[in-house]
Amino acid sequence: MAVLVTGGSGFIGQKLIPLLGECLVTSRNPQKATKRFQGLPVEIVPWDPGNQPLELPSDTKLDSVINLMGESIAAGRWNPAKKKRILDSRIQGTNALLQGLAKLDTPPASLVSTSAIGFYGDRGDDRLSEDAVAGHDFLADVCQQWERAAQQGTELGLRVAIVRVGIVMGNGGGALDGLLPAFRKGMGGKLGNGKQWISWVHIEDLVRLFCWAAGTPSVVGPVNATAPNPVTNAEFTTSLAKAVGMPACLPIPRIALRLAIGEFADSLYESQKVFPDKATQAGFQFHFKELDACLADLLAKQ
Repeated sequence: MAVLVTGGSGFIGQKLIPLLGECLVTSRNPQKATKRFQGLPVEIVPWDPGNQPLELPSDTKLDSVINLMGESIAAGRWNPAKKKRILDSRIQGTNALLQGLAKLDTPPASLVSTSAIGFYGDRGDDRLSEDAVAGHDFLADVCQQWERAAQQGTELGLRVAIVRVGIVMGNGGGALDGLLPAFRKGMGGKLGNGKQWISWVHIEDLVRLFCWAAGTPSVVGPVNATAPNPVTNAEFTTSLAKAVGMPACLPIPRIALRLAIGEFADSLYESQKVFPDKATQAGFQFHFKELDACLADLLAKQ
């Protein structure tokens, strides 16, 4: 399958691209990307989506496009400029991608575009499948606009699948890297009362799901990319502390974390009990369904 990947130099892309075989990868920094993917059958396509539409030879043949573009949500304090970059990198980037695909003699069969479970907002104990309505906070609004931009691909005749990514657990990036240093020092703890739900996914299952969505013609619209067994924040804290062999007894109040990292902290206290109904009903098999097994696997590989 001939695949084009945007945003491939990020954490998810670096884990995904080795599974794809020959593929095209867009990059603002082609020299850095060439070095990063050295030894893989990857062709780097120089492109700055903030400045121009994607430019490919009109006779380029693609089966699928996997769109991973987006300014990091967690890196840096949120201020008006940061929020604008978060939104613009997703909306303008996706629009510029589709403008480029529209110029191809033959459009690809499918577009698999990223979104996030932030789409649902703070929902308490609600069971959230792909049919659940959107939330109303900043991240929910970003996700809604992001998904609407991707859905414009249907006007080009593309099958559009939208992967709503949960809390990614992996080595070399994602939530685990940020949490491990504190937990290994015995300084980890639940956030607030710990009752909020965390919908997580092992990085290996996530990248497999992207490949599955790209290659499965029946997959259309939003797909939740979360393990089938979400946990509360308190359960997550207990499992991670046990995995590293350290206690975790210091609850972290919201105000303290907000002072430390700004408005982004609020999203860490949101509750999203998300289930991957569409994927499991369509036959996708998660290899890591339980958090303890996920943590054991990742820590053993460090």
